[in-house]
Amino acid sequence: MIPTVETLRVGRLPFLNARPFHGACWTAEPRWVIASPRHLGALAAHGALDAALLASRDALALGGLYRPLDELGIACHGAVSSVLLLSRRPLDSLAGATIALTTQSRTSRGLLRILLAETLRAPGVRFCERALGADARLLIGDAALAAEKTSRWPHRLDLGAAWSDWTGLPFVYARWVVRRDVPLAAARQLAASLRTSLSAAPELPPQTLPAGISSRDATRYLERFRYRLGPADAAGLERFREELRRHDLLDHHSRQRAQGSAA
Repeated sequence: MIPTVETLRVGRLPFLNARPFHGACWTAEPRWVIASPRHLGALAAHGALDAALLASRDALALGGLYRPLDELGIACHGAVSSVLLLSRRPLDSLAGATIALTTQSRTSRGLLRILLAETLRAPGVRFCERALGADARLLIGDAALAAEKTSRWPHRLDLGAAWSDWTGLPFVYARWVVRRDVPLAAARQLAASLRTSLSAAPELPPQTLPAGISSRDATRYLERFRYRLGPADAAGLERFREELRRHDLLDHHSRQRAQGSAA
């Protein structure tokens, strides 16, 4: 059966910064798949999604299977408050530290590894996935937003700010993509629906927001992002591709299946 926009399997992220896209709709609901960036990337790698808002590392790695969906994505120049490294140690003393990595996103993990090597100059770092006993921990999304207000860890690094300070470029956190075999008409309908969603203010009921985040806080947070990507964002994404390749972090899905989840 030829896919139509009504039958597409569409992956979307559960985080607050993706909320402006959640108003997308059409006559018949698609088969929504709402999951973490890491899970959506794994599903996409196995061809289980027709379209998705993929974290940028996955969108880049899976370019052979998926093509960009217009100019749609999530980008920001500077601090975002939702990709944070919290540390017990000063940020200039992370050499040899143990860092607990989020299990939700390989993009933030890759970005952190790049920054540790290029700007923090922290050799000998050990990685784990449990915060207990770790010197630092990486948080993303709504959990990071909540932790920014409540965490007692004394040192913190906003990875978006660190990237822009280092490169002078915005960071693209996620990119809408569509399978290359999806008919052009269906892809265009999906893109049009997403653009329509962006034209309206997202619904922000207080009970759906991260702990300690008011509707006003949420609105200000969302205003930091661009959802229609421009030339500067394209340059930032290309620089991220180059750094992932340089640090041997781009083509990770095949290694994941062979070696487990260390990437």
